[in-house]
Amino acid sequence: MKRFLKTLFLLLLVIMPVTFASAKKTTTTTAASTGTPDKVTMYVFYGSTCPHCQELEEYIATTLKKDSRVKDILEVKYYEVWENSTNASFMTTVGTQLGTQVKGVPFIVIGEKYFSGYGETMNEEIVSTIKNQKDNSKYVDVVAELVKTTGAQLTESNPEPAGANDNKDETKKNNIIGIVILVVTLAVIVIIIFTRHNDEDEEDVEEVEEEVTETIKEDDKPVKTVSKTTSTKKKTKKSKK
Repeated sequence: MKRFLKTLFLLLLVIMPVTFASAKKTTTTTAASTGTPDKVTMYVFYGSTCPHCQELEEYIATTLKKDSRVKDILEVKYYEVWENSTNASFMTTVGTQLGTQVKGVPFIVIGEKYFSGYGETMNEEIVSTIKNQKDNSKYVDVVAELVKTTGAQLTESNPEPAGANDNKDETKKNNIIGIVILVVTLAVIVIIIFTRHNDEDEEDVEEVEEEVTETIKEDDKPVKTVSKTTSTKKKTKKSKK
């Protein structure tokens, strides 16, 4: 039994790494606020029901984040401003720092560069700005610097437009499949253990039944007795008259 359990344990150790092998590792990198950055942060100030904002979110999620030119160096942060007064006030502060008056959304900030509004004609310019900021030794993350100096408590959000985060969805699916496989494997192992245990119990019961049966048979055997027939010989005594 111990040998059997040891084998199952080793099997489980092999299955667990394989189960989650398809899951992708995710890491969070904090971009430098000054100097050449590891990643360039793109800040998007948007309105919850703004149609142009939704178009931008769709572009970022389905195209920009998958663009081989920038996908490994880009980080995107969203701040909703129509329903969050703190975010809205901070957006105005950012605009002032950049020398502009923010008149609407979306308002995009990449390093010291900004874009007001959004249209498809801006896509290539956005990509070029990200690449240039990545190679800029004098890169300054204006938003990050202002957060530090003002102590602003911003609320970051993720609009997740249709078709967004395909990689995350795939990872989530893989994780769920992995968990299901692991649970099924554990269930099979438990069933095998209990089945084996029950078989051993049945074998023990059968052995006891056989012993009892043998004992009963022994008790039912007729006892051989040697009966001695004593014949009384009657001696006729002749009485002497």
